[in-house]
Amino acid sequence: MSYRREYYYDADARRGCSPLDEALGLTTEISVGVSKLLVKLSAHMPYHTAVGVYDELTQVRISASTAWEHTQDAGVRARPALEPLTSHKETSPDAGCVSISMDGFMVHVRNEGWKEAKIGTVSEVAASGQPHLNRHDQVVEPVHAHSHSYVMHLGGPEGFGVKLAVEAQARRWSRAPQSVVIGDGAAWIWNLATNDYASSAHIVDWYHAKQHLCNAAQIIYPLQPDKAATWIEQQADLLYAGRALEMADNWVLLAALANPDTKAKLETEAGYFATNHERMQYRDFQQALLPIGSGTVESAAKQAKHRLSAAGMRWSRPGLENMLPLRAAVMSGTFDLLWPKICPC
Repeated sequence: MSYRREYYYDADARRGCSPLDEALGLTTEISVGVSKLLVKLSAHMPYHTAVGVYDELTQVRISASTAWEHTQDAGVRARPALEPLTSHKETSPDAGCVSISMDGFMVHVRNEGWKEAKIGTVSEVAASGQPHLNRHDQVVEPVHAHSHSYVMHLGGPEGFGVKLAVEAQARRWSRAPQSVVIGDGAAWIWNLATNDYASSAHIVDWYHAKQHLCNAAQIIYPLQPDKAATWIEQQADLLYAGRALEMADNWVLLAALANPDTKAKLETEAGYFATNHERMQYRDFQQALLPIGSGTVESAAKQAKHRLSAAGMRWSRPGLENMLPLRAAVMSGTFDLLWPKICPC
């Protein structure tokens, strides 16, 4: 569809204008509404794919470079704000528990190589399903995390921590009856948790802990898989019961009898459990209806990587930093609430 409109040129000012374009909001080559759709699509998928989808749905052809320009402009406006632009997701007033999970994922930055981007999730936690007996004959009431919002950051823990704290407060973190921080054993996670969420429960993800059990089993029984499997099951029972420090002490004694290489490896695994033993009280955590797995943030990292770390993707540092808040908003389901703040009509 095409239309004709009056166009006026001011020779003295050396500029032209079309009043109808201005009345319709067509002050650039595309409208604000089209810009929003392009940016939203570009936060979902690569630029060339985004404009292809837009072309197919609207029969309007727009270049990938135009989509890139509008996305970068939007990202620049989203980045500097410290207010929770990526949130606006409401936390239920009666939410019994709010959780934070933290992790990192790798992104390729041109001229720098692979860099770790940090990602955090803020979620509500609620009971789900019927209580059941676990393998220890204890009644367990399942819980699940829902209503997620996401924060991403390229850089050190300090900058990430500021963004995450703003998001947590926007999600009524301080008002929740219970709160919990979940992560793997990375030191930066627990430094942030200690500094910013000292009153919350701190939990090392159960599955990461089990992976370290498997690592230790391979060290102790490298060529005896049956014995290793039995040992893992026994140690997992102790771990669930909150006896991680006792396990670590026993491994140190065992390491003293091993050759130097085995000794060093086993002491490293023992150190992991000794350092984190207070965060490994899994039976108590489950009885308090707290989640013990970090699947929420691991799923979030996979979603982020789908747009940011797909095969062949290389980002300039500014280009990536501009995309992160937009991708986080799309994943949070809050892009439509973010847009008026970064691009008021």
